[in-house]
Amino acid sequence: MEIGIACFAVFLVMAALMYSRKISALLALPIMAVAIGLVGHIPADRILTDVLAKGSTKLANAYTTTIFGAILADLINRLGIAKALVRWVAEFAGDNPFLLSLLMTLVTALLFSSLGGLGAVIMVGTVILPVMLSLGIMPLTAGGLFLFGISLGGMFNLANWQLYIDVLHLQQAQITAYIVPFAAVVAAAILAFLLVELRAWSNLKWVGIGIAAIAVACIAHGGSFGAVADATNAAQTSAVPAVQTSIIGSGVILLLLIIWAVFRQRRRDRSLPGIAFLAPAVPLVLVLLWHWDIIPAFLAGTTYAVLSTWQRDSVNLLTRSIIEGTSTVAPAVVLMLGIGMLLAAVMDPAVSHAIAPLLAKMVPTHATGYVLVFSVLAPLALYRGPLSLWGMGSGIVKLIQQSTALGGSAIMSMLMSVGQLQGICDPTNTHNVWIATYLGTDTQALLKRTLPYAWCAVVGGLLLAVTLGYVR
Repeated sequence: MEIGIACFAVFLVMAALMYSRKISALLALPIMAVAIGLVGHIPADRILTDVLAKGSTKLANAYTTTIFGAILADLINRLGIAKALVRWVAEFAGDNPFLLSLLMTLVTALLFSSLGGLGAVIMVGTVILPVMLSLGIMPLTAGGLFLFGISLGGMFNLANWQLYIDVLHLQQAQITAYIVPFAAVVAAAILAFLLVELRAWSNLKWVGIGIAAIAVACIAHGGSFGAVADATNAAQTSAVPAVQTSIIGSGVILLLLIIWAVFRQRRRDRSLPGIAFLAPAVPLVLVLLWHWDIIPAFLAGTTYAVLSTWQRDSVNLLTRSIIEGTSTVAPAVVLMLGIGMLLAAVMDPAVSHAIAPLLAKMVPTHATGYVLVFSVLAPLALYRGPLSLWGMGSGIVKLIQQSTALGGSAIMSMLMSVGQLQGICDPTNTHNVWIATYLGTDTQALLKRTLPYAWCAVVGGLLLAVTLGYVR
């Protein structure tokens, strides 16, 4: 018991240091891993080998996937696909503030289903934010919508899925079964945020249209939230035939793209064709509809982006994207190295046996307690806290799965739900800092403006998990 309390004390001390910005999460996680190893009486040789050496490679699949995703993201940036898409939507929306804001948020979500990193936030933000501000939308409203769009798109960013797959050993179909209806919950929160912020009764019709669209999407996905859970097993069963069928179709598309590239080469065409706008969605379609693995899907998306926009210098452009894209996610990779070390430390028998009894008493495993407790404790996802998978929570997630009755899907649902507070509101996010600076405000103002709506999305996500039968 004393060892378990000492380990939680280490968590609290490191949380205080990160909260006060005395230390970054990049340094805090490996330091925490070593400290927990010491207070947990893990032998020194095992701290060196199991915690530091083996722990650093524990999430190799996750950060490899992140690198491939970053290459595609950088390529989309360099090709100008993101900026062109934003400008096209802005022209389509006209001068209606509600419609323009909604479409800009959806475009942001689409882009960040593939994009990631502060560089992408700056690139997209310098286009989207001025467009919204030009129609008289208040800076905090524009910033909040941009953050909601980033978070909504991040839910579908395949690189983020790999962490759940590696840590909780979930299948892609299990993640999809929750994310699709949860996206509808977040979309409803966005509509509520827009309606309140713009304060115009005339916008109620657009809210009604949005709610109808969400309902149609949910019906198309499975008829009901309960049907989503039933669809998971069917999706897993049909995955192999779907992949085989899609490979044939992909081969045909690849041949057509090669012919298209030769045609552009001969014409010396340097324009951005309309088919290039599909590049950010290609990996997502291959994973969601055809059940491809994530890394091949990213490679397919990169190939599509290169061939659909082929120019004489496309090979050099791809090479630069490989180099620059990899460098942009270096902080995320280092963070995942620390997460792996922390996981290894907490999962060591010397530590896990001491912490497990405490978690068994603290973590609710029944539906009512699950919703109430995690709704109240959701702010612990802020400041890289104990409910943040990208912070201190990374060390106890696996242990919760092993020491309580909560299954992997229930834990994933909780983390994704409370993760909305971390992704949208957390002042320690670099993209929150940049957005606040760009808009001439501060991160605390963004936190206060977005927190009520993100918190409502948290409650909705937890209720959704109960509805899907993850917690009873």
